[in-house]
Amino acid sequence: MKKVLTSDWHASRILRVAMGVAALVYGIIRHDNLLSLAGGFLLFMGVTNTGCGANGCGVPTSRSNQSKKSIDETTFEEVKS
Repeated sequence: MKKVLTSDWHASRILRVAMGVAALVYGIIRHDNLLSLAGGFLLFMGVTNTGCGANGCGVPTSRSNQSKKSIDETTFEEVKS
């Protein structure tokens, strides 16, 4: 958990934290529960680097063995109607 909190800080992550803090504080001041919830959610996403913001999530780089099949190994079955 310490590694997640201390590494990979980029502009969009800092922006999410700043917007989350601003929305959370403003929601508390205005007694707006929905805004406070949204601010807390943004703050959580920014601090833990979760969600699909820039560099927040990615596609796995490893492929399964099935996807490495060549086109020649694929078998087709003819369906007649």
